[in-house]
Amino acid sequence: MVRSRMGRRAGRRPAAAAWIAVAGAAAIALAVVVPVLDGRDAARPAVTPVAISPLSVAAAAGGAVPATATTATTTPTSTGVPPKPTTTATTKRPAAAPARPKRPGPGTVQFFTMSSGDGDGRRREFWVYRPGVPESSDLPVVYFLHGYPGSERTVADSGLARTLEQLFASGVRPFVVVAPNGESSTRGDTEWADSADGKVNLESYVVNRLVPAVEGAHRRDRAHRAVAGFSMGGFGAMNLGLRHPDLFGAIVSIAGYFRVDDPDGMGQNNPQWVAANSPDHHVAAGSGSRILLVSASDEHDPLIVGEAQRYRRLAEAAGQHSALVVAPGPHTFDLVVAQLPAVARFLAGGW
Repeated sequence: MVRSRMGRRAGRRPAAAAWIAVAGAAAIALAVVVPVLDGRDAARPAVTPVAISPLSVAAAAGGAVPATATTATTTPTSTGVPPKPTTTATTKRPAAAPARPKRPGPGTVQFFTMSSGDGDGRRREFWVYRPGVPESSDLPVVYFLHGYPGSERTVADSGLARTLEQLFASGVRPFVVVAPNGESSTRGDTEWADSADGKVNLESYVVNRLVPAVEGAHRRDRAHRAVAGFSMGGFGAMNLGLRHPDLFGAIVSIAGYFRVDDPDGMGQNNPQWVAANSPDHHVAAGSGSRILLVSASDEHDPLIVGEAQRYRRLAEAAGQHSALVVAPGPHTFDLVVAQLPAVARFLAGGW
């Protein structure tokens, strides 16, 4: 199927001047180093730190105040009658409310580059937001796939990190967000897949290179790992999530579609490639996954209109329940940022 690429715009690329201004606004030191996948890329990824404004959130100090126990005293008498004990009750102070959970400190954002594994030999950039909590295997990771046209810079420049800081400060469980670049020098519209000719390897990059590089020694289980995406990335998230249910326990598709749309010839009209990369043909693979579908109420792209509802019907026919949100607004990346609270709380429900 061929469609107008303008219908799936993921937002304008930031102007160079705007990016320089953001990069120059560093306010916090970055201390997190992401391990590199051993044996895949001999050189360590190049790192570019970028800052997000730290929130001023005061964590409540929490100590319970112990209540004073009742004590017994004796009153001396001059008779031989044994004294009767008298009770003096001290005033009980109400116990303080339980301490609120400690809020995370300021998070960090960084850009990395790593070998792509593509035929052109180029390196691929990815962006990482880490909340201000200790790294561990229990800290969930969300791999977010951008739309077309777009890049990891679309995600980085959207204000997503700042919104996450506010959510986590309000008590939502923190998680890491990783946004890789899904572009290619040979095919602009990659669909987040491996090409039939082996020259572009986005799926292999995400599952075999990116996940191990980001998680390093703190490898997550599927229950603490999710894949999400917008537009083309919404297709990619569903496709990768269903093709790799052992890796991803949750899937979030925002303004996505669930049938093959391949204008740049990733599959080269190969029937086997099309069959393997058609999420609507592999609904059963999502039986053990938590799935959230977000649809824009003002969607006009024929490729995407009604797709979330169609997938939900397919899932229900397969005995599954997929959550569906019809959100106000058009098909822009602003939809992602606006729905981030709903997405974060949906994911937290499974963590």
